[in-house]
Amino acid sequence: MIETTEIMTTRDGTELVATAWRPAPDGRFPVLLSRTPYGRAADGPGYHLDVPRLVAAGYAVVCQDVRGTGDSGGELRFIAGEAADGYDAVRWAATRPWSDGNVGMYGDSYLAITQLLAAQERPEGLRAIAPHVAPLGLYEVAYQPGGVPNLNVILTVSATVLAVGELDRRIARGAASPAEKEAYLAAVLRPGALDALMERLPLTDQPLLADLVPFYAAWMAAPDPADPLWRGGDVRHAAIEVPALVSTGWYDYFRDASIEHFERLGGESRLIVGPWSHFSHDRAICGRDYGDQAGHDAVDWTGVHLDWFGHWLRGRPMRDRARVKIFVMGDDAWREEADWPPRRAGRTTWHLGADGTLGSPPGAGRLGEFVADPGDPVPTVGGAVMVYDAYGPLDQRPLDGRDDVLRHRSEPLTERVEISGPVELVARISSTAPSADVTAKLIDVHPSGRAELLTDGVVRVTGLTPGEVREVRVPLGAISNAFLPGHRIRIDVAGSNFPRFARNPDKGTTTLHAPSYAVLPVVP
Repeated sequence: MIETTEIMTTRDGTELVATAWRPAPDGRFPVLLSRTPYGRAADGPGYHLDVPRLVAAGYAVVCQDVRGTGDSGGELRFIAGEAADGYDAVRWAATRPWSDGNVGMYGDSYLAITQLLAAQERPEGLRAIAPHVAPLGLYEVAYQPGGVPNLNVILTVSATVLAVGELDRRIARGAASPAEKEAYLAAVLRPGALDALMERLPLTDQPLLADLVPFYAAWMAAPDPADPLWRGGDVRHAAIEVPALVSTGWYDYFRDASIEHFERLGGESRLIVGPWSHFSHDRAICGRDYGDQAGHDAVDWTGVHLDWFGHWLRGRPMRDRARVKIFVMGDDAWREEADWPPRRAGRTTWHLGADGTLGSPPGAGRLGEFVADPGDPVPTVGGAVMVYDAYGPLDQRPLDGRDDVLRHRSEPLTERVEISGPVELVARISSTAPSADVTAKLIDVHPSGRAELLTDGVVRVTGLTPGEVREVRVPLGAISNAFLPGHRIRIDVAGSNFPRFARNPDKGTTTLHAPSYAVLPVVP
């Protein structure tokens, strides 16, 4: 590979630095561009493609440090500033002496939303994008419905990635010392340090981040999605004309955002959803093995992208024409679909019963109650979290001793039941507090007793008065899982799931009333 350092000047005069790899010193090649705040090494965070293989296939590969990160100039305008810079970067890449004028974009997470924001500006030369695990916009990075902060994700990223990157930049220009970085890492990475950060109240009070990541406190002070702070960070799907290969995992915290990108883009776009988390694409997640065909190696992730870009950048026939590919957990197998959710999936209601049943006839009265105490929240066990050793489909039995979780389960199934599509809990609640959080989990209970978490969600309800019964809808997000004979379907309801979601500061007793039910997309 021919490797060069390239400098681009944006429209406002800021210099952005990139590394380019190309197959030969001479010639013109289609360009695969990624833009990252995490360091532009070919195997750095946000890259799951084999760069040497891309180059060997005849592409020039360009990895650019976004504004205010790595070696690039300016100040980081987290997500909100990437549309204009992305447009400039595509036009620059399309006009390099070694470029044939055709540009594709790829990358994960932040690198994924930079593609969408650039595409909405319609830069000449951009032919296709491949956003993997892309957030919907700046607000959705930080918050859940009702203004509940995604505390685990945003605080972990701020403390372990963004702050460290800023220290590296300061060291490079002589504004900080390696000893300062070592002291910071010792404070943040010691056992229990991140837990201590997440337990601090108020959420804006993070002295370690105040200087290094100043926008963290600003985000935590702006729970209203209409706040001007969030402007400029949303994707305008109607303006995007190029096709997108959208992909995500069932345990990715941007799973539903990614699926919404696909649904809103339509056209020639594709969707792939595997049994993966945000940062793991192996066949197994924390002890749960999904089989030989589950991992990126088995899928040939780089080959999937070469097929995609070969068609859109070089006019080659596409081998894989599937519009939607999903991994059906339980069956542990891939399946092609014409659309998502599968059109044959019926939205069925499974009522919660007063005796802890699920799927009983609709009832009336009280189904149970739980105390929501911010001083003793229900601890997070797995799910779509940024925890490097305890995420995804974890067994929920460690929570069995808690009486602040209402558990409703079906009878053992006599036949396979597949749920593929968005899951929702419709709950009727009252509370002794002026506001209450309602969290819900969908769980696959195995005959062995293993209670495997599939998906979860939260909603914050405000303006409650004593005795008032309010109907709330808790989106648990999309899933594809086959509940096998002998298994049970379970819904857990509580008032917290911490630190996946920030705690509600109001302590109170929440009562669940009938009729409350889960809406499950059952595929016949």
